[in-house]
Amino acid sequence: MRHHPCGGPYQPEGERMSIQLSLLEPHAPRARLRHVRRPFTPSEAPGPYRLPRDIRDQLLAGLASFRNRETAYRLAVFLGRFWSTPNRITSPFPIDRRAITGRSDLGLTEAEVRGAIKTLEAAGFLDRALPAKGSAYQRAGAGDLHRKPVLFMFGAEYAKSFLAAINRARNARERQTRSQRPASPGITRLSAPLPRPALNSPKKRSVAVSKVLMGELTKRLPPLELTNPKLEAALDRWKKAAEGQGLLRSDQRDS
Repeated sequence: MRHHPCGGPYQPEGERMSIQLSLLEPHAPRARLRHVRRPFTPSEAPGPYRLPRDIRDQLLAGLASFRNRETAYRLAVFLGRFWSTPNRITSPFPIDRRAITGRSDLGLTEAEVRGAIKTLEAAGFLDRALPAKGSAYQRAGAGDLHRKPVLFMFGAEYAKSFLAAINRARNARERQTRSQRPASPGITRLSAPLPRPALNSPKKRSVAVSKVLMGELTKRLPPLELTNPKLEAALDRWKKAAEGQGLLRSDQRDS
């Protein structure tokens, strides 16, 4: 006896089949998520230039989940070295992959540079500058049309950090210059306080030593008595000769 599906229990026709999924049968592959769990500690690029500490920490946090984070960080240091100067920080710049390939201070291939640019754009370190008005192509020297290079700029947050680092460096140089500047010759510094003048009290007066501009005053010495032995001997001989001739009187001998 058959019943309508809406009126009662429904019993399908035919034989029952047991369906069992085998674990050995192939299944559709699942999408693999690429997450890098290891901490990112980049190797220092060759050369004396280093990114400012705050920019370095911000960039390391932004590149932590990318597989090519090492090459992207190396390209970021290279771009910061040449394009973060005070005269270039606000100007758009090109990135010629063929020109910078094989440089000893970068060490990246053209494909690695291309991937690093995309990663830096995703991390917010680079932004594409607005294209200039007009055609996107330019005529080369041979007359062929070539596409104009894409210009980049530092991201808004990173540009502010670069400007703050430039101001800190300028203030440090100004402080160092002021500290090394010699003192003015017209200003003399007193190493010790000047002595206070003594009060002229009528009860107690100190005997001051008389001084003049070139030294102290000294007492006059008594006149020196000049004696000439030869002259005295000649006078004695003259007196004796005069006495022998009776020219001197007795009252003039001892005069």
